[in-house]
Amino acid sequence: MDIILQALLFRLREGCCWRALSIFAPHTTIYTRWKQWCKEGLWERILESLSTSAQGQLWSIDSTSSKVHKHACGGGDSPENQAIGKSRGGANTKIHALVDTYGRAVRLILTPGNRHDIVIAPDLVTDCTQRTILADKAYDSDDFRSLLEDLGLTACIPPKANRTDPASYHKGHYKRRHMVENFFQRIKEKRAIATRFEKLASRFLTLVTMAAICDWLR
Repeated sequence: MDIILQALLFRLREGCCWRALSIFAPHTTIYTRWKQWCKEGLWERILESLSTSAQGQLWSIDSTSSKVHKHACGGGDSPENQAIGKSRGGANTKIHALVDTYGRAVRLILTPGNRHDIVIAPDLVTDCTQRTILADKAYDSDDFRSLLEDLGLTACIPPKANRTDPASYHKGHYKRRHMVENFFQRIKEKRAIATRFEKLASRFLTLVTMAAICDWLR
């Protein structure tokens, strides 16, 4: 079991192909165990358990894009359904995250790279209460602000420049939004996160979840 976990962490860090893991054990054995754990939702349950320890009142949301390698295409479904979309930088997958005050992941969601951040924002903050949500101007929407208020959350979002009646926000609190950026920087040190090699969105999300777990345990 330990050797399989070491192999999976090695692949997360290096982004190598499965055959390269033969230095640890038969790569077919490693892949079979990985596939089984993915189906069981093992890593998602671990992150959910860790996130119950999330702390602080200032939580942040944002997204980052991972370049999609050509080998990640052709997952037996449309690219859109596998969270692959074309943007100015080519094929990308967006990783959306909600992190606590210390930059530890509470919730992770994937979308195609051309999906706007505000579309998925409500799913990130569902079930959150009594927090202040820090977000950049991309989340400045009347509907989203109303949703946060209905959930008992406080919005700390700078208004867009074209606002005729801009909402106020706490600039001191907003300085803490860098915690979500720091989180993305840390997990993208893993080559398998910075570049997506997985054909299936569910498999890539599991890798992102593994990286988030490692970040919790660092």
